[in-house]
Amino acid sequence: MKIQRITALLGVSLTAVAVLAGCATAADSGKPTIGVTLNAASNPFFLAEGKAIEEAAAEAGVEVSVQYANADVAVQSDQIDTFIRKKVDSIIVDAVDSDGVGPAVLRATQANIPVVAIDVAAPGAAATVTSDNVQAGRDSCAYLFDQLGGKGKVAIVDGSAVSAISDRMDGCRQAIEKTPGIEIVATQRADLTRDKSMNVASNILTAHPDIQGFFGVNDPTAVGISLAAQQRGSAVKVVGVDGAQQLTDLIGQGHIIGTSGQDPAKLGRTGLDLAVKLANGEQVSSEPQRIPTFLVTAETIGDYQKWG
Repeated sequence: MKIQRITALLGVSLTAVAVLAGCATAADSGKPTIGVTLNAASNPFFLAEGKAIEEAAAEAGVEVSVQYANADVAVQSDQIDTFIRKKVDSIIVDAVDSDGVGPAVLRATQANIPVVAIDVAAPGAAATVTSDNVQAGRDSCAYLFDQLGGKGKVAIVDGSAVSAISDRMDGCRQAIEKTPGIEIVATQRADLTRDKSMNVASNILTAHPDIQGFFGVNDPTAVGISLAAQQRGSAVKVVGVDGAQQLTDLIGQGHIIGTSGQDPAKLGRTGLDLAVKLANGEQVSSEPQRIPTFLVTAETIGDYQKWG
């Protein structure tokens, strides 16, 4: 990395918090500047990632600019382009759309700025760290099927086109294959938000009023399904993936019976560590790192570290 590049960046007013107490310290010590673009501030998962990155950067004496893309891949691509113009030393991205963000990642790579993908994959990233989303989908669905006694009608509310969601769906399919008594009567896509998922689940319940269970591919989806079930007086059981406190506090109190808990803080800290190493010219493995998830139920919640 070049000292003059970092010095030039010190005069730039970044839109997010510079977690270093004094920017001059970063320049004097030759520490890197890292751009961070995360999916959306409306989801506590991404806020937890951002907070962990800021805290880890402060501990390491690194300057970061954390921004949120409002679940819009065009906004996220613009943020990456801004980081390129400012000549940051590396970039961390939690992609809104795994493929859609690819061209912006390529532009960063062509500018010799390495990119670290966290939470979901991004084509062209030099390093990747995600939750084990196949495990997450498999564990949530297997628990739901077990609670239904291994048989019954189930619906799935899918989500946006990112690797984490497709991996969760793959995991759920693995659980389905091992439980022949389960019949999947509907699979429909929402956008990972509570309100859209509520509308989708309501339509599914109208078409299939005898459904006994739902798998929502993230926690806001699961909450939306639960709200739809409440409105319709349905007794369905619901599981999700994420493990945010806003959902885990509902376990055992209504429709929601479990979720596969992630560790967004560990994702953020691991991503920051990789970004610093790459910015310093160190070699890191291109093989994705996968962080195990934790099945949160009424029986296991006492052993779970809540977040959000």
